[in-house]
Amino acid sequence: MSAPSLRLHVGPSVVAKIAIPAATVLLFLYLATFTIMLVRSSALQEALRGPVICEFIPDAPPSQQEKMRDLLGCDTTFVLVLFAGVAMIGLLPLLAMTYLSVQVLRFRADLLGTVLVIQGAMRAKRLDLSSAQVRIDATGVRRIPCLQIFEPPSSSGRLYLRDFRTPLMPPDDLLAIAHAIEAGIRPEPFADQATQTAVTLRRLATDPLTRLIA
Repeated sequence: MSAPSLRLHVGPSVVAKIAIPAATVLLFLYLATFTIMLVRSSALQEALRGPVICEFIPDAPPSQQEKMRDLLGCDTTFVLVLFAGVAMIGLLPLLAMTYLSVQVLRFRADLLGTVLVIQGAMRAKRLDLSSAQVRIDATGVRRIPCLQIFEPPSSSGRLYLRDFRTPLMPPDDLLAIAHAIEAGIRPEPFADQATQTAVTLRRLATDPLTRLIA
């Protein structure tokens, strides 16, 4: 018999799912336009050609050509390396925004029995809430509550109970997570910590005032 599946109502808002990918597309268009304008600019073309006199170097004796190139600054390697460096610097924010866009669009959280599955940009994390070490914390300036999960020896994850400008997770979802945490037995002090975490989740689910200020 398969474990019941529950899609948790949490994650980036609809505005974030539209705004972040849109900003990524605009950044890509801006960088592409800037690159085309730079490649076609007369300044870059002149830098790649070097001084006009460099065109006559092939007419010089072969033994003198290399020395003349160095003397006149006809070697375009530096210009190409500089252009590649500028391009790489421009790609860094684009790669970061692309990763964030994929993360926002693909994110989902499912509770399969006692196993929490958090889908990230590249892969999904599977964390068993019945045996993992868990605690409630709050992060960021706005103190967004999150469930921190550590499953020895190396697995760990974080589930935000709400996102920026989104409501707190529905009561049924919070109660389901609390029930999954209480389904297992842990050694101390992790057992007491898990109990306190479940109690906090139940309070967030049932206390209107706590939900209002969380």
